[in-house]
Order: sequence, then structure tokens, then C-alpha cells
Amino acid sequence: MLAERFRPSDIESLVRIAGTLALSPAGAELPPQYRQLAQRVHAEIVAEAAGGRSPAVSAILGPRPGQQVWMLRIWDRHEDTTAPYATEGAALAELATHVRGSWANVGGQDDVPDEPPADDAEAVDLYYGPDGDAVPDQGFDLYCEEIGRTQRSRIAPLNFVFPDAVTADGLNRAAVLYSADDQGPSCIEVTGVLVFGYLDAEDGVVQVSVHLDNADPEHVVRPDGTVPLRVVVEDTVVFDDSNHCAPLPPALEQLLDAATPEQRAVISSVAVSAGLMWSCPSCEWPNPRATERCERPGCGRKVKAAIGPRGAAFDPAPVLALEGPR
Repeated sequence: MLAERFRPSDIESLVRIAGTLALSPAGAELPPQYRQLAQRVHAEIVAEAAGGRSPAVSAILGPRPGQQVWMLRIWDRHEDTTAPYATEGAALAELATHVRGSWANVGGQDDVPDEPPADDAEAVDLYYGPDGDAVPDQGFDLYCEEIGRTQRSRIAPLNFVFPDAVTADGLNRAAVLYSADDQGPSCIEVTGVLVFGYLDAEDGVVQVSVHLDNADPEHVVRPDGTVPLRVVVEDTVVFDDSNHCAPLPPALEQLLDAATPEQRAVISSVAVSAGLMWSCPSCEWPNPRATERCERPGCGRKVKAAIGPRGAAFDPAPVLALEGPR
């Protein structure tokens, strides 16, 4: 969308310029749909000046914060490397593997044992010392960074209604297929949503990546800036934030299927406490975390927000954000 290239304040200014020119000779030369839109803006400006503003139908949402990654830098006399890790624990495990491979440098000296301990943190502390300078010309840094990427605001409709069958069929038929090139694999675009399917040779998997940043706000963006999304693999729903029959995590689903009625009660109670399910305030029926309406037959009570870990409210409509090319 062209609007993505402008700041929210710029868009506001452009809208007001259009309204100012609506009744000018230049406005009369516009195509009918653009002229009607400019006249609507003019009417809104006049109503605003008179204190009779109409209800807002869209909102501009700020960019979401980026994901975090743990950076591990290891250096010695021969090399100096830095690599990212998804969690602090993963980075620490890699650092522990490094020091165990170099344990001959410190083993048996002072109070250091001949063999490295099994605990990762203890192994790192013994190797580098409490001040990190026990081994000459060697050291490490472990710190958290936010993944930098271009951020933009999103325009979200406040009166969101998902496209009806006729409109949805037209949008589906207008889907665009992009062929693979040097920039990435092939993908299909539907209402601005990009879906990639490709072979990941490094990990040996068929990967499906969904990108929602450019989703069309006119059709598939909800007021909170999220996109209603369902992912199905071999007729099995593996992700659903539409609040209709939301699935349970696979492991929890298997536990509940194999449990006796008594065991199901215990498992459900633990799942509610952990935030994987929520208990209906009316009938105490345990429901999947992603749904806003009780799934017990005859109840169907809707809650404003499902209940997360330790009773905290959480957003029942998360965004699926999978990393991938492009």
C-alpha cells in the first residue's frame, strides 16, 4: 500500500489537503470515486469544526517491539567470534561446551578440578574465574539484543467485519503467485498476506512461513492489529486464533485423550493454572486458551479476555509470526 511509505502525521495532512481541495476546480476533475472521497473528507472537516465529529472507523497502531536474541562473543589468542542464540540457556550451553573443550588450560590448577563439572554455569565460572580474567587472553561477553528491522505503523479498522463469501471468493481469485528468485523462494499473496512453502536443506524440513506485516487492513486486519489466522496440517488444526473451536497444544490434547475422568480433572486444573486453558466463570468448563467463548454445550458464555498464567488476563487473539525469507 502507498500509505505504508508515509508517517501517520503525513497521512493526516494528506487527508486534510484532499478535503480542502474537494470543492475546487481541481477536485471536479478527479474520477468520481476519488471526488466522492474528497467530499467526505470535506464534510468531516466541517463537522469537526462545528464540534460534531463522527465516530472513528480506523485507528493507527504503533509498530510492535522486535524480538530479542542473546549474543555470545568468545575470544582468545586465535579467534574472536560472535553468534546469536534464541535463549540465554542455549548461549550458556554453547559457552560451556567451549570451555569443556579447553579444560586442559585450567584443570588441576588452584581449586579447579581435573574434570569440568556437569553444570554449565559452574563450568563457565570455574574456567574464567569470578572476575572473568582467570585465563590470559581469553574471555566472553553474553548480552541480550533486540533484532533490528524496519518498523511501521499499521492502520486497523475499528468496525472490522471479515469479508463475506462473495467478497472472499473474489479476493481468493485475485491471489498472486510470485516465482522463486535470488531473493527467496516462491510464495502466494492473498490480501497482503504472504505464504511461503519451501525446502529448508539446512534443517532438513519442509517449512511454511506466514508473513502478516502487509495484511490488507480493509479486509483482514482486526481492530487490535492482528489477523484472524488458522493453520491446518493434514486436516488437523495446529493453530487457530479465530476464537472458534480453538485447538489445544498437541501434548495437552494427547494427555486429555488418554486420561480417565479423574485424571482429566487434574490435568485440566493444572493447565488452567499454567495458562494453557481457562475456566468458564459460569460453569467452570476448561476451555482452550485462544477462545473467548465457553465451548461447553449449552453455555457459550463469552468473556472479554481469557485467563492467563496465575489468573492474569491475556490477549486471546495472538499473531502468528513465523520467520522466513523476504
